[in-house]
Amino acid sequence: MRIHDPGGAAFRRGVQLAIAVPLIAFLVSRVALDPEGVVYGALLATTILANSDFSGPWQVRVFGPIATAGFAGIAVVIGILASVNLVSVVLVTLVVGTGLAFVPTLRGLPAAGAPSVLLMYAIAVTTDVKLADLPKVVLGLAIGVGVTVVVLLLVFPRDARSQIRIDIAIAMRAQADYVSARWLRQGNPDTTYEHYRETIDTLTRDWIGKPFRPAGTAESNHALILLASRMRVVFDSLPGIPIPDESDDVSATATMAVATMRANADALDGISPPPSLNDIDDQREDARDFVVRQIRMNVQPRIAIEKTRRRHGAQILLALAADASVMVQRVLGDTRKTDQRTLETPERWWTDLAVNATLRSPWGRHAVRTGIALAAAAAVVSIADLSHGYWVILGVISVLRIDAAATGRQAARALTGTLVGVVIGFFVLLALNPYPAAVWLLAPIAAFMAAWSSRAIGFAVGQGAFSFFVLVLFGALSWPPQYDTAFDRLLDIGVGVGVALVVGLLMWPSGMVSDMRRALADALNTGAAGLQRSVDHALGRISRATLSEHWPADRAVIRRASEAFDLCVVQRRDIDASQGRWARIAGDTHVLVLVGSMVGALPKVAPVPLPEHARVVDQLGQHTEEVWQDLAQQTQGGSGVKPLAHSAEIEGTFDPFAALAHASEAMDLDDETAAASLAVSVWLLDWLTLAEMVADRSFRSWRVP
Repeated sequence: MRIHDPGGAAFRRGVQLAIAVPLIAFLVSRVALDPEGVVYGALLATTILANSDFSGPWQVRVFGPIATAGFAGIAVVIGILASVNLVSVVLVTLVVGTGLAFVPTLRGLPAAGAPSVLLMYAIAVTTDVKLADLPKVVLGLAIGVGVTVVVLLLVFPRDARSQIRIDIAIAMRAQADYVSARWLRQGNPDTTYEHYRETIDTLTRDWIGKPFRPAGTAESNHALILLASRMRVVFDSLPGIPIPDESDDVSATATMAVATMRANADALDGISPPPSLNDIDDQREDARDFVVRQIRMNVQPRIAIEKTRRRHGAQILLALAADASVMVQRVLGDTRKTDQRTLETPERWWTDLAVNATLRSPWGRHAVRTGIALAAAAAVVSIADLSHGYWVILGVISVLRIDAAATGRQAARALTGTLVGVVIGFFVLLALNPYPAAVWLLAPIAAFMAAWSSRAIGFAVGQGAFSFFVLVLFGALSWPPQYDTAFDRLLDIGVGVGVALVVGLLMWPSGMVSDMRRALADALNTGAAGLQRSVDHALGRISRATLSEHWPADRAVIRRASEAFDLCVVQRRDIDASQGRWARIAGDTHVLVLVGSMVGALPKVAPVPLPEHARVVDQLGQHTEEVWQDLAQQTQGGSGVKPLAHSAEIEGTFDPFAALAHASEAMDLDDETAAASLAVSVWLLDWLTLAEMVADRSFRSWRVP
């Protein structure tokens, strides 16, 4: 058993649930005398507090749960109307289940509230509640959401995302310390690098790839996870960035890069606003002018290129820090306009719908699969007339995954956990039969364990704790306890698990890993093509508008790859998701986007290279695209790929910087145009070389068994 609770999130939710649910059950059943509404109120609070995230500003804590309760009431009415016959049960559940399973692609409040709305519909469509009972249901929902709002406002009123912001800020400061030691010689590079590595490992283990989307309440949450991923990408990329000689004066640019990194950390901690990107652009222009003057002073192209590369390392650091500033602004909800748009983040909420409204999207397939499974489960409940039939639907929701293997493993955990929890609950209630008050005292402890254990320990333990909690709660509500509830719980979960297994076997049964590999390969190909278009833009072949025209389609491909990887992280614990090969490949898509955005932004501060220089840049750009295409083929599982040869091939047969020096020999580098052309060409080659290094690193990962 391993307890893992970054930021104490599971503990906070456990305490909130331990206070709210027993109080709601008592108020609805004992004070309001509302037997019909107690299940709705108690389970609404359970899903909101245990499975959703309405943390953040007080407005979110208040209006998020209230809006969820409102939609839950509508879902209850739909469920009651649909329960009149088997056909309507199946058809309406299919539509409602598919829709609510697809809603999390929107992120935001809809994603946070969708599980609660689905559960309320499931209760209504699988029980014999009538429209005449609706006032009692509404009363139960009202009491449930009222207590929930008070608990969210008063008990641990802390944004759950604050801890990840703190961890990123710590990593940013460690990054600044390492850069300061390595590029400014202010500290020990080895010591600062070790601390930097530790902070990135913590960030990777606790946050990167975690299922943040369903819990988020704004697009800023996606920017936060994207920023965490970028931190890992930058950490992996730093070894490929040139460092200056001791005789080089790079203090201005490197100092601004370090200051920007620290300012980003301060902004995440709420100490100060994000740094101004205008100052960074001014510094880049000043650095360009300095480099041009330096080139004009060196009559030998090779020496000029070497000095320019060493200075450009600091420019790369500043560009990476500026990119992080853009993401920090989005995390903090800063709406300032910037030219540094990020391909991975949408401009309109409906773009996520468009990206995922296809069977090529893992979310789209999962929504359809879920809708069919829920419809089948509702049909079984209706035909067999099972008591507590909504437990069958809960069993489907908790077990169904996006391939048969993961569904099977989850089913085994669910059955094992449920069996253990039911047996313990049965004997505990039997032992407490003479002491009904003790059951009410036990309810908060059971509620805490149900919310805490699933996140801190694991699904099987959480399922057992939830089953124990259900038996204790139902025992407290209807004393003396109905011991056949334990059997009903085990039977209903078993039926739900069986339905999930059948649907998982029939619909895309083995597609999770293969789909992820294909999606990542598509993203690598798309990113490589996008990088080449950015090179074309820097070489003056296409306009900025033409470059931007490709972003919607590119973004759809890259975001679907992110979806596939995220779902694998969440649903397949055997995938080496957080630190292994697939995490590296997924991070590579961010590298391509990052390098492409940096190359595409160069025309803002640098002229178009002369044709002699452009040919060298173009040659390396085309080779870089081929390298990434080979990596994409390897990722998808293709054959005939030559891994590991790419860096050696470049060093042995084509040295782009030597070719650039050769192309400059006949030029008068004292001419400002020629000097500026050489400078921007070196910058382009540096970015492309960095991309080559990252691709080669990923190729080498295929040697690991």
